[in-house]
Amino acid sequence: MKKAIGIAALFGATAGLALASGSSLYVTFETGAVPTGHYDCDAPDYCVPFDWTEVVIPGDCTYINGDLEKREARYCEPDTYMVCFDKLNNIIDSDDNSSEYGNGWASGFWGSQCFVDNGDGTRSLRLGVTGRPDGLDGVFNGLFQNGPHGQLGGFTVHVDFRNSQGATVAEETYVDEFVIGAEAFHINYAVPASATDVHVNIDNTTGTVEVRCDVDFFKLVNLVPLCDYCIEQIGGLNCECVPTDARLGWFDKSCTLILTEGEGGAVAGYAKLCAVADANGEINLAVSGEHDADFDGLHDYLQDAWYDAQGRAPIECPEVKPGHGEAGCYTLKVYVTAPHSGSSNDGAGASGDAVLMQNALDHGDLNMDGVTNTADLGILIGNFGWNGN
Repeated sequence: MKKAIGIAALFGATAGLALASGSSLYVTFETGAVPTGHYDCDAPDYCVPFDWTEVVIPGDCTYINGDLEKREARYCEPDTYMVCFDKLNNIIDSDDNSSEYGNGWASGFWGSQCFVDNGDGTRSLRLGVTGRPDGLDGVFNGLFQNGPHGQLGGFTVHVDFRNSQGATVAEETYVDEFVIGAEAFHINYAVPASATDVHVNIDNTTGTVEVRCDVDFFKLVNLVPLCDYCIEQIGGLNCECVPTDARLGWFDKSCTLILTEGEGGAVAGYAKLCAVADANGEINLAVSGEHDADFDGLHDYLQDAWYDAQGRAPIECPEVKPGHGEAGCYTLKVYVTAPHSGSSNDGAGASGDAVLMQNALDHGDLNMDGVTNTADLGILIGNFGWNGN
């Protein structure tokens, strides 16, 4: 569904304010019109014909604030193995796949067999979480027969202490991750005095990985038809507090990319793109990371190898698409350039003379700059086909 973002929606407190031609106004662009979901990079944002977030440009110079969001993709679901220890680190009990949570490869157990008397009137619960097949050899050390267990990904341990009536008296949660595939985690808890039982369950489906693959697609509307505009990045920092390295793309209404630019903005890394409003006074614009020249959310230099690797040997751990790598805010300045700068923005062109306009169009000079060149061809491509009426 499209979103129209304009003066009325954003600046209700300024009702009755007359904006003169050429005035500046900040417009906040809200992401999320086309995205598949905040936690989904399996299918990054992509261009859909006629489905753009609309941003109303109220004058000859407007500033747009946007954000390339970080996304979370589901990552590996490790096959866990759980043990519990006494005070001398001897294994008391173990389990492979008994958890009530997860995908069937998670461990868990119930009962009081793992409660250890500390000798001072207190008890403890000493757990160990590793990756299968570590533990099957009777040694808890992250290895199996001197090799890494090989499990990767995050997990969550849920500990539920209960009394003799079955009521919960305390709950604990532990979150961690197998990063190199050779970890073995020790987790210790004090057992509440009233606890007679404990339910321990691992959820092995909670791991995620950050992927930076957000692409913003939006339509600038209320522009002067066939007028030259530039969209220049003038601000914005990413998650590393350095200038957001964005790329801008100009699309026609059928989602064909006309032009893309990743440089030329106010500072190094900022982008600048000059385009021509179509006959309806619209420009279709996309914002992505610098390394995403085709605006599919992926890193151009890595995506071919990633796609090529699909369909080969079975992959135990889901692989995540290589995002373009940029996440951060950006500020774009949208401003009119020749030949219509300083116009009354009435849609009739700088002179307001319909005869002169028609003469220019008859000669193929669609932007009416006095010459027929590739800029006019770009306008023709951008308006080829459906005319929006």
